[in-house]
Amino acid sequence: MKILIIFVVFLTIFSSCSKDDGVTIDNSGYYGKWTLVAMSGSIPNSETTGAAMAWQEFYLFNTNGTFTKSREENSVKTTLSGTYTTTTQSDGIFFELTYPNDSEIIGSCYGNQKEVLFLNANNSLSSTWSYCDGPGLEYEK
Repeated sequence: MKILIIFVVFLTIFSSCSKDDGVTIDNSGYYGKWTLVAMSGSIPNSETTGAAMAWQEFYLFNTNGTFTKSREENSVKTTLSGTYTTTTQSDGIFFELTYPNDSEIIGSCYGNQKEVLFLNANNSLSSTWSYCDGPGLEYEK
C-alpha cells in the first residue's frame, strides 16, 4: 500500500510541475520563402490574387539574419538583399527589414530603407505598408 501511495504522489508531483505557459515560439518556422498571395487596396472587396496582382514577389529569410526580396512587375525583375530582426510584441511577432540602399520595391510608410512585416494568427505574413495608404500585402510560406 505504501508503494502505491508513493507512486501516486510521485506521479502527481511530476505531472503538475510543468513550465508550459501555452506560448510556443519557434523562429525556425520563419526561415525560407514567403510568396505574395494577395493584394488589397483601401476600397472594400478590392483584393486580387495570383496572376491578377499588379506584381509578383517573394521574401527569402535566411537563418543568419539576412533576407532577399524579389519582385517582378511588367516583366522587370528587381532583387534586393538586406538584414532583418524579429521582435515579439504584445500584438504579435514583427520583422524589421533593413535595406542597404533605397529602391522602389521597399514597401514602407517611413521612407528610411526599412520595411515592417508581421506574422498573422493564420501563419501568413503581412506588410504594414497598408497603414499609410499602401497596398495590403499578404504572404504565405
